[in-house]
Amino acid sequence: MKRPHTVWTRRQWLAAGVGAGALLALPGCAKRPLRVGFLGGLTGPAADLGLAGRDGALLAVEQFNARGGVDGQRVELVPFDDRQRPDEVGELLQAIRSAGLIGLVGPMTSSVAARWIPLANEARITTVSPTVTSTDFAGQDDHFFRVCSTTQEYARLSAEYHISAGRGGRYAIVRDDGNAAYTRSWTEHFSATAQRLGAQVVHVEAYRLSSPGESLAPYLARAMASRPDALVLIINALDAANLLQLLRREYGELPVITAEWAATEQFLELAGRAAEGVMVAQYFDRHSQAPAYQAFRRTFEARFQRGPGFAEVAGFDAAHVLLSAYQAVEKVPIEAAEALPASAFNRLDPHFQPLAAL
Repeated sequence: MKRPHTVWTRRQWLAAGVGAGALLALPGCAKRPLRVGFLGGLTGPAADLGLAGRDGALLAVEQFNARGGVDGQRVELVPFDDRQRPDEVGELLQAIRSAGLIGLVGPMTSSVAARWIPLANEARITTVSPTVTSTDFAGQDDHFFRVCSTTQEYARLSAEYHISAGRGGRYAIVRDDGNAAYTRSWTEHFSATAQRLGAQVVHVEAYRLSSPGESLAPYLARAMASRPDALVLIINALDAANLLQLLRREYGELPVITAEWAATEQFLELAGRAAEGVMVAQYFDRHSQAPAYQAFRRTFEARFQRGPGFAEVAGFDAAHVLLSAYQAVEKVPIEAAEALPASAFNRLDPHFQPLAAL
């Protein structure tokens, strides 16, 4: 009997955390593929994050299929390009609703999530984001989940680490408010922690580029006019690379810290020597020797001919969580869901440790 495409409540999703187990390759007749959506910026100058997340999600889908799919049904990943333009996300809704999805991996940025989450709630589309971290979306009873933590934790840890290491007491922040739901939240929590520890943020320079070729020089100049001990960049990898090259050329050496948004594999390639000495926040330990991560890394490198970064790992995690939950949800009594805490979702499969936690 073919499994119907059930629309799950949040409690049913959390209930799946009790029963999800190892993947099974089950026999059966040919069935229509299960379709999982992916929403991210796949084109444009800052598409590295979206493409990375898509590739991670694709590998998870391929691994499920190699093991027989989900209860005998193959899985298909259906990508949707939001072009990192939050105002245009609504235009994708009809196509996403018509695709017959069991759920969606994405979005990849908080600004798109701010527009997508209300639409997903209205359409009852279960969404698991690899990389959306803004605290704006925390504590809600909705159809949105994520496999990462929030800006509150990441920014706080970054400030504590750098201040304790003596990297500056006066920080200037440069942030891209094209992703304001993320950058404003990160700024708020970094600034609060700095103040608590006796340091201070002396300047915040926010920008929104009107075109990909627009110069970052005016924004950097205003930040440097505050005479900071260190510069904090809450911007994408492309802008971070360009700004660092400008900084080294015009102002010389200065300690630089980036938020995790800039930590894609494209950053080092674009920044070159200007990236030397820059402290780049990471979601995970890319040098981990944990067997699960090493196995993932080998498989990813063989499939895509390059190493994975944080977005690839998070994309893999998100797709794995989504498919594991779908596989398990109908085996869990609804009564069990009523007593489950939200943290159950993070333990969705007791046999699967999210790579980003390694």
